[in-house]
Amino acid sequence: MPTRTHTERRDLSRAQVEETALELFHTHGVDAVTVEQICAAAGIAPATFYRYFGTKDGVLFAFRPLFLEAIRAAAAGVPASGANAQLKSALVTFAEFLDEHADALRKRDAIVTGNPVLLANTLLVQREWEQELATGLARARGVPDTDPEAWWDAAIGLVVIRAAIRRWRAGDTATMRLSVIEAMSEAVDTLRRRSGC
Repeated sequence: MPTRTHTERRDLSRAQVEETALELFHTHGVDAVTVEQICAAAGIAPATFYRYFGTKDGVLFAFRPLFLEAIRAAAAGVPASGANAQLKSALVTFAEFLDEHADALRKRDAIVTGNPVLLANTLLVQREWEQELATGLARARGVPDTDPEAWWDAAIGLVVIRAAIRRWRAGDTATMRLSVIEAMSEAVDTLRRRSGC
């Protein structure tokens, strides 16, 4: 078995600490868990925890770079034309990524839902998703990243993701992919009906 590099060992340790923290938050609640308890359970020093995550909330939102890269890649891989097809493609690809991380997503979702004080950070993450999606769609369309249509599509995309997560959380669909497809269809139908007003 090959020896792991320093970076690989650090990443593995960081992932294990993150999993330990999420499990403690899920079991006891964010407010009831201290950094010292996380460190004791993970077998690391507090200095290591702070180097990895900065703050206790930082460990809960440590997924941000990975998820941002996933939505960036989803937007980069859209078809060359057709605004609706591009948006649907990006959202379905991102949903497939979310399905790959379903256990962690479910755990984080339960933690954040049970702690309204974390909502501001959640909204910030979602805002970042929207911005990445708008930028990616604009790039795929060959228009400036200030293009209103790209931003509207990204805003609709974020609403679709939120609705899909709600549907998935309630157990209405088995996968995020299916949730996104259904939510996208409902959004299109709703907008079509509203445009007749």
